[in-house]
Amino acid sequence: MLASNQICRPPLAPSPAPRLPTRSIPVTPEREREIERIRQAGADSGSLGAAHATGAPTRLPSSMPRGERLEPGDQWAGHGPVDDARFAPGHIFASRHRIVSLLGRGAMGEVYRAEDLRLGQPVALKLIAGRAARGRDLVQRFITEVRLARTITHPNVCRVYDIGEADGWWYISMELVDGETLESLLRRIGRLPAEKALDIARQLCAGLAAAHDGGVLHRDLKPSNIMVDGRGRIRILDFGLAVPSGESTLGDIAGTPAYMAPEQLAGDRVTERTDLYALGLVLYELYAGRRLFPVRTVEERGIDHKSCCVRLAGDRPGY
Repeated sequence: MLASNQICRPPLAPSPAPRLPTRSIPVTPEREREIERIRQAGADSGSLGAAHATGAPTRLPSSMPRGERLEPGDQWAGHGPVDDARFAPGHIFASRHRIVSLLGRGAMGEVYRAEDLRLGQPVALKLIAGRAARGRDLVQRFITEVRLARTITHPNVCRVYDIGEADGWWYISMELVDGETLESLLRRIGRLPAEKALDIARQLCAGLAAAHDGGVLHRDLKPSNIMVDGRGRIRILDFGLAVPSGESTLGDIAGTPAYMAPEQLAGDRVTERTDLYALGLVLYELYAGRRLFPVRTVEERGIDHKSCCVRLAGDRPGY
């Protein structure tokens, strides 16, 4: 088996050039709508991930494209001016967390590297603006994410510490993972060596088994919800769409179309096998270096599903 340090951290981005002072521009409702339109356009371009996802897709109409929902990797720090962050380095958030830097940004929230002054350790702060939370029922999703994630204790599942509200933002504090998403890694280096792919596959199976043993269905397993640290250790994160095993999900179409099982696409009851289906698609991507279903909507996925067996017949990675 290859040494775990063969998965390297991405190179550091060059320091941004000095920026000239800019004047403050009042934010009108019209300008807010324009900013949101530009942000959604940027989300649809699929920028690479950095450290922690800003959230999973919410429950959505089956025809809604990726650019219309919160998706991990929408827009990340390093692809825009650092001073675009809502909270500057050194800011004390919720009287407890000292902001260090912006890690990522999605359509409705931001993720920061911070220092927990009470625990004396670095954390990742996942923030959703109160206005967005009221409009999309994200508060309940936040609470569910924390409640279910905290029932799982495993080295391959990201630990969640706390949830709260401060300064008009709801937040979750969680384990800080220094690394990149599996999605970013695959885009950066392509298909992984066989032994390294096997190592990651084993860790994924162990983490997902721990969630199932704890009575939790993830429902949104995909490369952008999997972190790989500098030593090659993976963490499964973002339990925002998770549900307890046995809970009725009839009529609830939720997830990411490219990784959804047929019963999810149909709005039927989900089980542990639903997560195993998504796991199989992730493992395919590890070894083939590409998605089996390169789609963004439920309709596209339904059409593409009919031809997958034909493509698989000639899809044999040459290891």
